[in-house]
Amino acid sequence: MTYTPKNILVTGGCGFIGSHFLNSMTTKYPDYMFYNMDSMTYCASQRRVENISDYSNYHFIKGDICSVDLVNYIMLEKRIDTVVHFAAESHVDSSFGNSLTFTRSNVQGTHTLLECAKQNNIKRFIHISTDELYGRGC
Repeated sequence: MTYTPKNILVTGGCGFIGSHFLNSMTTKYPDYMFYNMDSMTYCASQRRVENISDYSNYHFIKGDICSVDLVNYIMLEKRIDTVVHFAAESHVDSSFGNSLTFTRSNVQGTHTLLECAKQNNIKRFIHISTDELYGRGC
C-alpha cells in the first residue's frame, strides 16, 4: 500500500527553514492540509508565511511542542498522519546563558512529539534541523 500524506503537522513553521518549507509545499500540494504549530518565540514571524495565510490548506496553531495534551489533541482532532519537525531554539550564543530553555525546546519538545506520534500512529516523522542543534562534526 502506498503512503500518501494528507494531514501534515509542521512544527516551527514561522521560523526560517520551516516557513520556506510551508511556502513551497502548500502551493505545490493544494490537496494536502498543513497545520503550522509554532510557539512564536524570538526567531519566529508570521510575516514569513503571510502569503499563504489565506490558503484553504494552511492553518496556524500557536502552541508549545512540549505540551503533551495539546500535541495529542492536534494529532487526533486534525487526523495528522505526518509530522515535519523544524521547531528548535538555534541561536548558539543565546544558549550559553539560557541552556535550560534550549534543552526544553530541543530535547523535551522533540521527545514529546515522538511520544505523541507513537501514541497516534503517525505514519511518517521527519526531523529537520541545523548544525547548531546537532553539533560540530555531524
